[in-house]
Amino acid sequence: MGGKKILLALACAAQVAHSQAVLLQIRPHIGDTLRMHLSQSVEMTGITHDRGRDSTSSMTTSIEVFSRAIAEQWTSSGTLMQTITDSVQMSPSSQASLDDLRRRALQSKQVWLRVSPDGAMEVVHESDPTSDLQEIFGGMPAMLARQPVKVGEKWTREMQIPLSGEPGAMGAVRATFRLDSLGRNGDVAYVSLHGTMSRISQAGAPTSPASYTTAGTLSGTIQIDRRLGWITDSRSSIIVRSTIASVPGRRGEPQRSPMQVRTKITQWIRAMRAR
Repeated sequence: MGGKKILLALACAAQVAHSQAVLLQIRPHIGDTLRMHLSQSVEMTGITHDRGRDSTSSMTTSIEVFSRAIAEQWTSSGTLMQTITDSVQMSPSSQASLDDLRRRALQSKQVWLRVSPDGAMEVVHESDPTSDLQEIFGGMPAMLARQPVKVGEKWTREMQIPLSGEPGAMGAVRATFRLDSLGRNGDVAYVSLHGTMSRISQAGAPTSPASYTTAGTLSGTIQIDRRLGWITDSRSSIIVRSTIASVPGRRGEPQRSPMQVRTKITQWIRAMRAR
């Protein structure tokens, strides 16, 4: 009989936790050290149609970054954190790329980030503006709702991200987030996201003789440890399809068909508190 009462109490507590609105914030405790592991792969496939035949080329690259983030100071605009790169691995790798990654890792020993409660990140001090951490965290937009949300509620974020391979080109992203469920008596929040991306023109961007059209979709999941004040698991997949119109050939040469490019970016970031 006592066991049934305990189960009933737990069920009621879980039901209450799911019906209450919760505030999702990124606010690590000052002094905490968080260990992070980033895995990212980029798959690119290009298809051209020439003289009745399709020609396909593909390339896949992957990178793994092991780092630490130390919460140093709380400010009115977020938490000031020092990040330390422990190791970087890249595939496929050449000696030149490995040497470059090691150099970047050494120079990333003093990278400072400001992380706002809604998840936006910006680099506030970095000795090497081309480092991997600058590329990963340099302009990460806000993701979380600024007001409390209940399980099942949604919120939308609009952001701009640079498009790789197109200097000055930006992509407009519109993502919808949903609080799917709460775990561990409300201490863990599970969020899903879905969105679309399109290419936008930037005033003053360098012009190219080739024209581009770009559209894409993104999806993912986020796991937030509310006691830790940090995202402990983030998985995302972005699929971008681009059409690159050919550059007009010389007089007398046939114009080549446009190239269809499919890019898939898969990213997984895990984090845990250092013991």
